[in-house]
Amino acid sequence: MSYELTYFALPALAESSRLAFTLGGIAFKDNMVDGEAWGKMKGGPEHPLTSGGLPWLSVDGGKKYGQSAAVARYVGKIAKYEGKALYPEDPLAALEVDGVMDAVKDMFDNVGKTFAIQDAAEKVAARKKLLEDGQPVHTWMTRFNKMAEQSSSGYLVGDSPTLADLALFCSVNLMRCGFLDGMDMTLLEPFPALKAHKEKIASLPPIQAYYDGYAGPGAEMRAPFKVGA
Repeated sequence: MSYELTYFALPALAESSRLAFTLGGIAFKDNMVDGEAWGKMKGGPEHPLTSGGLPWLSVDGGKKYGQSAAVARYVGKIAKYEGKALYPEDPLAALEVDGVMDAVKDMFDNVGKTFAIQDAAEKVAARKKLLEDGQPVHTWMTRFNKMAEQSSSGYLVGDSPTLADLALFCSVNLMRCGFLDGMDMTLLEPFPALKAHKEKIASLPPIQAYYDGYAGPGAEMRAPFKVGA
């Protein structure tokens, strides 16, 4: 089967799916589009009715499927790393993975709200506020740090990487990559277990090779995703 993933060069909503394909050793076309191309695609005959925007996934050149979490779960079901699916077949394990993915979304939704702030200085201040003790992003990061501390395997669910790990890895590094003014590379310093988790995922050989060899659009934003960053 052939797969085409369409999204922007930004390491955001489609990055978990990119990494799931990569971990599973599944070839896919990474169709990175710019704003102009998206404008021509938006609302067209191929625009999935379930999707307000990108990413889209097409299989064997057929219809486009939308919603980033749905796409990630599909890829997680077909992709295996060292013989284990990235989205567990066991319903309880899948429930755990879904819970982490939803929690990561809840955390980042707080950041998403800041895009509506027009004044640049006010936007930066709002984002910095989110990182203060007792504020939403800091509270979520503290919870994820505790999850990482309590894990005997270093993974968030079970003893192998899952979409839960990829969702958190991608969201945390998106906040560190320089795309979001007011957030930077120091984000993980107060959270040592979460920093260790980031290193564990970055050190998985297929992921390390992907980022070390990446020279496409948005390469500078992917620097925090690398081992040791």
